[in-house]
Amino acid sequence: MENKIISVSELTFLISSVLEENISYTRVEGEISNYKRHSSGHQYFTLKDENAQISCVIWRGKSISTKLSDGMKVVIDGRIAVYPPQGKYQIDCDKVRPKGVGDLYIKFEQLKQKLQEAGYFDTSRKRRLDQMMMSVGVATSPTGAAIKDIFSTLERRFPLAKVYFRPTLVQGDGSAKDICLAIEELNRCPVDVIIIGRGGGSLEDLWSFNSEKVAEAIFNSKKPIVSAVGHETDFTIADFVADLRAATPTAAAELVSPFTVDLLKSQIELSANSIERAMNFKIESLKELIETLNPENMLKQIFNRLKVQQQRIDEFQVRLERSEKRLVESKKNRINGLYSHLLSLNPYAPLNKGYALLKYKEHFLSTNQSLKDYDSFDIIRKNETVTASLINNVSSPIVQAKAKKKSIKKKIENANELF
Repeated sequence: MENKIISVSELTFLISSVLEENISYTRVEGEISNYKRHSSGHQYFTLKDENAQISCVIWRGKSISTKLSDGMKVVIDGRIAVYPPQGKYQIDCDKVRPKGVGDLYIKFEQLKQKLQEAGYFDTSRKRRLDQMMMSVGVATSPTGAAIKDIFSTLERRFPLAKVYFRPTLVQGDGSAKDICLAIEELNRCPVDVIIIGRGGGSLEDLWSFNSEKVAEAIFNSKKPIVSAVGHETDFTIADFVADLRAATPTAAAELVSPFTVDLLKSQIELSANSIERAMNFKIESLKELIETLNPENMLKQIFNRLKVQQQRIDEFQVRLERSEKRLVESKKNRINGLYSHLLSLNPYAPLNKGYALLKYKEHFLSTNQSLKDYDSFDIIRKNETVTASLINNVSSPIVQAKAKKKSIKKKIENANELF
């Protein structure tokens, strides 16, 4: 075996054989961290203590009644196995029993409760980001994937933004203090917003962002802070204190660049089109004004206006004639009505129909007056007038037609002329 060259697969198989032969089945106690349940139904997590950690997997179909979560202390029964694609060993779990809540998780909950009561998480104190941020501060590891994701996203969405990058320790001893210094230094830069964060990891990997000092630095920051720590399912104290929490570093870069370069180009095009339309409208208006100032066009416009006014005068004249005609007809009808009424009041009018009037001296006798009350009276017809007198209560007319015929006829003619 010393001189024989073997493949990686063969070596992995040998290691797996050694582990399975020497540690066939084991029972391990530790704290769960970085727990994930895959859509396939398999469950993955890390089992750790103060000095070491090991990967664990619960295959779909295993009857595990305990609901697992980060921070839980558990006892696991399972077999040691090797995962060849990544060349790492892991525990294939058969049983998982809870033992208690992990120490780090207890510290996390205690600090979370303390800061919440102190008002560190109040939404009223959190600031909204501007629509367009021209400068962005970034505090993260210079070697991790987070900084690459942030830079590539900003370059793609809004390359006009200026980035102030402060390389920062995000894990291990002194990382919490360095994060605080990074926030303080970026606050002195002309930035519109600050992104702090890192990629995913276990609870202890992210523990620097659960520090009370980091929480105070975020709380006291004069510039808005976006926290982008871990993956979408990871939550830290920094996430709760920050003005805005992003699920990933890429999402943080998207949040600080809501106004993309494509949107800016679109806005510029819209503005340019609007300005062009306004200029064209103004030019056309000035052309029309120049044309109206031309003497030939001005004279033409005057004639056109005169024609319009002449037409309006003709219309008014027609309307006036119609109005006058209606008024004359109305007055004529009124006069005819009055004339007919006057004719009906002419006392001599009935004589034309053969009737006669009875008159005593200057008064005409009505039907209500008795002839017996008068010794004599005149009987007036159209062409003659006779005088009648009562003898022995009997009316005996005495004809005097020759003497009065002419004068009565004249009176009737005069009356008819009057009406």
